[in-house]
Amino acid sequence: MNVEDQGAGPLISVSELRKVFPAPRGTKGEDVVAVDGVSFELLPDECLAIVGESGSGKTTVARMIVGLETVTSGTVTVDGQDRSRPPKRLRDRRARAREVQYVFQDPYSSLNGRQRIGDVILGNLRLHAAEGDRGGLRARAQEILDAVGLPQRFFDRLPRELSGGQRQRVAIARALAADPKVIVLDEAVAALDVSIQAQILNLLADIKAQRRISYLFISHDLAVVNQISDRMIVMENGLVVDRGVTAELLANPTHPYTRALRAAVPGPGWKPVRRERLAS
Repeated sequence: MNVEDQGAGPLISVSELRKVFPAPRGTKGEDVVAVDGVSFELLPDECLAIVGESGSGKTTVARMIVGLETVTSGTVTVDGQDRSRPPKRLRDRRARAREVQYVFQDPYSSLNGRQRIGDVILGNLRLHAAEGDRGGLRARAQEILDAVGLPQRFFDRLPRELSGGQRQRVAIARALAADPKVIVLDEAVAALDVSIQAQILNLLADIKAQRRISYLFISHDLAVVNQISDRMIVMENGLVVDRGVTAELLANPTHPYTRALRAAVPGPGWKPVRRERLAS
């Protein structure tokens, strides 16, 4: 994060965010509190990681920010605008998509298997381009693909012809085509092997530096988080239990849960340790 951006207002501000999933009708089950009073800010030109195990509520937070889940209570503000309720009109949905784009864990399931890669990018360009700014879209689509490391020969390929890492590059390119201020990356490298993970993380770092874009990075992997994020918050059972500058927090975690997550990161001579011992 650049020094001049530290005094800028937040791009995303979340205050006392809460999400309750009601028990299924006709059952005696209880409502499930997935997110409970979460607050944080994402600043310009910053990567903020939300870390936690499966079921911690981190993805639910991300989905509420982009309007894929309704907010039970609390507020979501994006670039000064209240986004606490899902948009109802098409115009509002498109405006919100130009603010925040979402990259999913499994790019194959989020791509149309019958749509060629170039058309994926062209579609998003056409959707978000201003009326008087629609000339040369094919050239702009190729520029975006070049920026994610997919040269011209990929333009007419189908998703099934690409590797997992290449498909994730397409998903990132599709997000960039909307020219958003924020990209939410939900376990975006979790399905890739380690060498491809490193390539995608380096790509994301390059894009962030070139475009001054901000990332909300959802992950359970502290090694990945340490490589890409400026700050991090740690969630457990819907609550934020720890937060801070990533390097400092991982060097000196203040909460037992954060220490347990850090201890679970494999290293030289690593052996699995039971959670009860880590948390003691």
